[in-house]
Amino acid sequence: MLLPLELGVASVRRVLKRHLYRFYERIVPPNKILENPYISGKKLLPLGTARGFYIIPNHRPSGPPRAADAFPVPPRELWEGYGTTPEEHLALGREHVESLARILREAGAEPESFERVLDFGCAAGRMLRFFPHTPGQTELWGIDLKATTIAWCQQNLTPEFHFVTNTTAPHLPFEDKHFDLIYCGSVFTHISDLPDAWFLELRRVLKQKGLLYVTVNDKHTAEILFAKYDQSHPTRGWYIRMLDRLNRETSILKQDFGCFAFEGGQWGGFPVPQVYYDREYLLRRWSLWMDVVSVTPEAYDVQTGILLRKN
Repeated sequence: MLLPLELGVASVRRVLKRHLYRFYERIVPPNKILENPYISGKKLLPLGTARGFYIIPNHRPSGPPRAADAFPVPPRELWEGYGTTPEEHLALGREHVESLARILREAGAEPESFERVLDFGCAAGRMLRFFPHTPGQTELWGIDLKATTIAWCQQNLTPEFHFVTNTTAPHLPFEDKHFDLIYCGSVFTHISDLPDAWFLELRRVLKQKGLLYVTVNDKHTAEILFAKYDQSHPTRGWYIRMLDRLNRETSILKQDFGCFAFEGGQWGGFPVPQVYYDREYLLRRWSLWMDVVSVTPEAYDVQTGILLRKN
């Protein structure tokens, strides 16, 4: 007895999908990001991946500009591990912006004077909402490769801020010399492929004498982590266990490394690398293309903040 055409097509699709998925898993292990030859081709974390569809409401922003505390808090799944309560999540955003603003002012730059600012890897605007600026005069942008997060920002944090989704390819949808300041809070800590290309792309969209602020993991970061936390810590124990296991297997922290990366954790269901640098190694590379203004250990929790100027 022949099957109906629709049922036959569905059966073929199921078989093909099952076999193709098994083949894909063999060549691209989902938990082996550093062994994945296609990682640089992972374009973005798109909308609708969980249900196969998405719906975006017709958002019509109105009313006067809002203060930072008047914006809604994003849902917990968009916090990216920053905080365990809404209050803590927002407090961390404010703390990291205050640290950035202090570093800028020490370099002679007033945050309120910038015309255009980009939060590269903004997530749900945790820092952007607190950035000191002049309403009506400062353009504040956020960009991230997680489309669901950007969609939430576009629905809830506009018109005060502008948001756009980007990809893992080192290209930004902005013209040359566009921004006065770009800051990247814990972004280069996860870029294991093409970090130099991304650095140069950020430089491209900076104005002459524009500033770039990047936070990185370095040897000091590891020392502070092991000094302050242990493997039983409720929020950081998993990370300490991964770093300690790598160190026991390789003695990496005793080596004269320039950079190392290891597979660590999941972000939106996708494996995420954890990247560490020797500070002097990194500054030698980046100072070829930009002037180093300041280096501040523990500027972003345990990460080191590096401020550079396009010259």
